[in-house]
Amino acid sequence: MIYYNKQKDLVKDYVVFDLETTGFDAKTCEIIEIGALKYKDDKLVDEFNILINPGKDIPSSITNITGINNEMVKDAPNIKEVLPKFIEFIEDLTLVAHNSSFDLSFIEENIKRLNLDMINNKNIDTVYLARKYIKETENSKLETLKKYFNLEYGSHRSLEDCYTTNYVYQYCKDKALVKN
Repeated sequence: MIYYNKQKDLVKDYVVFDLETTGFDAKTCEIIEIGALKYKDDKLVDEFNILINPGKDIPSSITNITGINNEMVKDAPNIKEVLPKFIEFIEDLTLVAHNSSFDLSFIEENIKRLNLDMINNKNIDTVYLARKYIKETENSKLETLKKYFNLEYGSHRSLEDCYTTNYVYQYCKDKALVKN
């Protein structure tokens, strides 16, 4: 399982990514949005953001959270078209995500479904980093951290969550450098 491929060192070349999905189970639910930000030497060099047609209706509970509705994805490409492009985008860079095991479980499940070559990118989970380096918050949810840092990004949309996740990653990386 790719989500066990944890990166121990905090790196300067990486891809922050986030998914929006139709639910919480990678085996029965679908990806409806992928957002990613590519950093080289800690500088943003590229971005990837696309809505995905899940091939079935998006539950109203998910639309209420994400704002993504059936009308928005009806003409969007399907995961078979999008996932190879995402895999090409991430190259062999370390993947950074908030609760990475969730997002990576969906990526892995879809790679298997589409019979693609499994990726073996290292990954860093910012939930773990936040728990280690940000002690002042009641929890390590992305929304809580966004409020703590007074970030004005939106929530529950992939690219917006990527920007928040990157902020958390950079903050924790700076704290780790000071500690060492």
